[in-house]
Amino acid sequence: MKNLVILFAGMVDGNHLLENVFDGKCAFDLSLEWALSRKNSVKTVVLLNSTGESEKIIERIGANPEKDRVATVKKDGWSTAGLIEQIALSCEQYKADYALFSWADCPFLSSKLTDELINTHEEYKAEYTFADGYPYGLAPEVIDKGAARIIGELAENNEKYTAPGSCTRDAVFSVMSGDINSFEIETILSPKDYRLFRFEFEASSKAGLMLCKNVFDAAKVRKITAGSGLDPVEFSDLASKTCGALKTLPHYYNIQISPSYNTKSLYNPYDKLFAGKKLPQMKLDEFRKLVKKISDFSETAVVSLSCFGEALLNPDFLNMAKEVLSYPGLSLLVEGDGLLITEEIAKALSEYSNRVYWIIQLDAVNSQMYQKINGLGADEFSRAVASVSLLHKYFKGNVYPQFTRMKENEEQLEAFYRFWKEK
Repeated sequence: MKNLVILFAGMVDGNHLLENVFDGKCAFDLSLEWALSRKNSVKTVVLLNSTGESEKIIERIGANPEKDRVATVKKDGWSTAGLIEQIALSCEQYKADYALFSWADCPFLSSKLTDELINTHEEYKAEYTFADGYPYGLAPEVIDKGAARIIGELAENNEKYTAPGSCTRDAVFSVMSGDINSFEIETILSPKDYRLFRFEFEASSKAGLMLCKNVFDAAKVRKITAGSGLDPVEFSDLASKTCGALKTLPHYYNIQISPSYNTKSLYNPYDKLFAGKKLPQMKLDEFRKLVKKISDFSETAVVSLSCFGEALLNPDFLNMAKEVLSYPGLSLLVEGDGLLITEEIAKALSEYSNRVYWIIQLDAVNSQMYQKINGLGADEFSRAVASVSLLHKYFKGNVYPQFTRMKENEEQLEAFYRFWKEK
């Protein structure tokens, strides 16, 4: 059976795939080496954006002795549907039976693991084959040409997958999961489960590049292969014992911008901890300096408001939220009681809807329990519940009603789950 390799390099600017930190090579160089090591592949197709680093990537391809085996496709703002459609079109164009698909910023794609996937895919006549239990970035996905066409049609019928820039690393499987029993799927399981380490061997972020470089350097010291010829188990074991892989950069920052609450929660220790102390609101200029330092240091991170206190009680909340979101690598998490949420606030942040997350403290399914836990009455309970629906209108999929389980409200846990699951 014939196959081709597809490397997706259509990510937005800011990806670190062209930084030469692997003995003078970059993540793209190493992923291309893996692709071209597949001697039975009829072609390697690199998918590019029309902007960003595409010209530099084309230069890298042109400098490779096997450049004639590589083709490129450019598009603006790849959507999930557009990506999967291109996989199907490339298979058809080059008369391949299936595609080996990976993002182009994965420097440690393993030929050994790829061979296992191919053998399984062909032996069991699968439509989709993947490796499970290994760290992300060691293996491609194997996608049958016919399945790619069907998955593409499923994506075209869902507006979530047709939006420009909607590509994610699990794009193909995400679409399939809506009708997963319709596909013949095979899996290669790792002998050990490495998922608890949350390793992602890719160079899309500063932390990701640091992880890859630290493991690469550790492999050199121990004379372990770190290129396409690596052993996936040996390499994963090495990463799990490398301090620089286990700890890279902070990804979550919890910032208190308000010293006050609307609620009097049973389980919140804040009032006891700071009883009698008058604490100030955080000033906007102080917050801006802090956020810049976070962006400079971590580059990609989640900024949570507020560690203690109700974030929306700070009069500069909206400006602070927009300050976080002005940095493309930062996401915003707001945790609060929902009582001060307005349509105006939701609209003002809705343009960043894919980077804004909300957790609304409820702890109850009726006003009586809400008053018992949070010290407020029926009107406040209704407003808090309504805030979840309002936010869902603008931030669909990124709004989470919260229930903190304790003896006082445990009897309502199942009812709470069922009520919100049906929403």
